[in-house]
Amino acid sequence: MSTSPPSNPLSSPQPWNWVADDYVIVTMPLLGLFADVAIERARLEPTMRVVDVAAGPGTVACKVAGRVASVNTIDFSAEMVARCQARAQALGLRNIAAIQGDGHALPYADASFDLGFSMFGLMFFPDRARGFAELCRVMRPGGRAFVTSWASVEKSPLMLARIAAFMAVDPTAPPPQKNVMTLEDPALFAREMEAAGFVDVTIEPVYRDREYLGLDELCEGLTRGNPPLEIIRREVGETEWNRRVGIMRDYLAAHHGPYPLRLGSTSYLGQGRKP
Repeated sequence: MSTSPPSNPLSSPQPWNWVADDYVIVTMPLLGLFADVAIERARLEPTMRVVDVAAGPGTVACKVAGRVASVNTIDFSAEMVARCQARAQALGLRNIAAIQGDGHALPYADASFDLGFSMFGLMFFPDRARGFAELCRVMRPGGRAFVTSWASVEKSPLMLARIAAFMAVDPTAPPPQKNVMTLEDPALFAREMEAAGFVDVTIEPVYRDREYLGLDELCEGLTRGNPPLEIIRREVGETEWNRRVGIMRDYLAAHHGPYPLRLGSTSYLGQGRKP
C-alpha cells in the first residue's frame, strides 16, 4: 500500500504496525476462513508463482506456500512483514519472499505471476484503480487474481456487535453509513476490476463465522487487533480506554449469549482473469 500521505488513517502503515501482534492472535483466525474460500477457488498447482499484495502477517501466503512453487508477499507495514517472515520460518516455508513496499508500485516485472491475492488490503488503498492496475500488470496472461473486501455492516453480525458495543460508550456517536464509493458495492467492485484489465470478473458474497466460547473471548475479539479502535485507544489513553472497554464488555454481557456463540461477517470475493 502507498506510503504517500493518506486521507484515510487506515491507508497509513502506523495503525497496522501497532496491532500486528494482536492481529495475528485475534483477527487472523477469522480472516483465514475467508482466505480458505479464495484458495479453494484458485485451484493451486505445484508450478504456480503467487503474489499476495497487502499480505499482512501471511494469512494467505502461509496457507498456500506448501502447494505452489513460490510466494511473493508485499505489505506497507514493517511489523506485518516481520510477522509474515517469522511465521514462514517457524513453519519451515522457504519459498516465501516477504518484503515491505507499496502496492501502488509493485516491484515485480510484468507477467510475473500465475495467481494474485489481496485479502482485505486493496480495499484500503488511497488509489484503488492504481492498485488493481498494478495487480493486473504483474499477472501473466491467463493468470487469475482474487481480492476480498468487506460487505456493508448490516450483512455482518460480528461488525454490528462491535458497533453496538462501541455506541454503548457514546450513544451520540453516528453509526457507520453505507458508502457506495467503496468495494462494499459489488457492482463498483466489478467495474474497478474490469477497468484495470481483468476479464471474466465475478463478485461472490461469502459469509463465515467463528465460535466464541465465552464473554471474555468475545470482548477480546471485538476490541483487540482492530486498527480503528487502536487509533482511539492511543488518542484517549489507557485509563480512559479501559473504562470504555468495561462499558463495552457490560453491553456484550447483556445482549449476547448463551455461549458458545457464533458470530461472523460477510465479505465479497472478487476474481478476474488477465486476458
